Amino acid sequence: MMEVLGALRDVNISRVLYEHDFPDWFVIHAGTHYKFNWDGILITLRNGRFFFPDDSYFSGPTSNITGQYLDKSDAKRLGEHLIRKLAALASTLPSGNAVANSLQLDGYGVNKAKLELLALEGAVSAQEEEDVLTTLVKSVWSSDPGMVLKHITDAHSLFVERKYHPSLNESRNLVQCLIDGISADTHHSGAHTVLLPGGIANRIQYLKNVGFLTQDEEAAFKSAWGALSAGSHPGVPEREEARIGLVLALEFGQLLLLKCVNWKANGYRKFSSP
Repeated sequence: MMEVLGALRDVNISRVLYEHDFPDWFVIHAGTHYKFNWDGILITLRNGRFFFPDDSYFSGPTSNITGQYLDKSDAKRLGEHLIRKLAALASTLPSGNAVANSLQLDGYGVNKAKLELLALEGAVSAQEEEDVLTTLVKSVWSSDPGMVLKHITDAHSLFVERKYHPSLNESRNLVQCLIDGISADTHHSGAHTVLLPGGIANRIQYLKNVGFLTQDEEAAFKSAWGALSAGSHPGVPEREEARIGLVLALEFGQLLLLKCVNWKANGYRKFSSP
């Protein structure tokens, strides 16, 4: 949403809104009541209060700026519709590439002609997966959560900024950080006599040798690591390569952390049934 705010602030917004057929009552109220303070506008659109000025939110469904019947549920639905339309509009503005990238991570494309957000068929919302992984890191990761969280944040922000190769590097660093941490914790636990090797491929194999990864998981992680480490993938645009790399890192990161919780609970020796 920060990208949306930035794009909307960079233009003569009242003219742009009129040109794209936003309702007169919306443009007037956003300008006169909010002075186009988009933080306040977006918050009150989401909770429905935007349409009920002067504390008339509880005065009844006809006391609103639209001139139509509007109860609280209707107001929230209309507010969400306008937020989505504003996000679509922001993606078309001069600084809108960052908005489009951010929306794609949320699993949305944009119909620029109709100013509509379109759910990408079969797309994984990278933002949702990022939120899950961030929660897991904060709750279970003991080695260096700050470093893991930084790799997550940097991979996302670099993608939004169209710095695709650096974003892919951060996705790779995220997976490496988790594998290194789990390997080191397992070694320091003293539960195994297998020596801790250096190098990411060797550590993936180490985790298989001590029982943390199955043989299939070892192969999958080595393949994922290879994909994240490749200089390029002929035929795949850099943008898609970076997006897929980020999703891949987020999903494999979740798998590692979920296994890690159970692994630690069983003395770094085995897994118990969930």
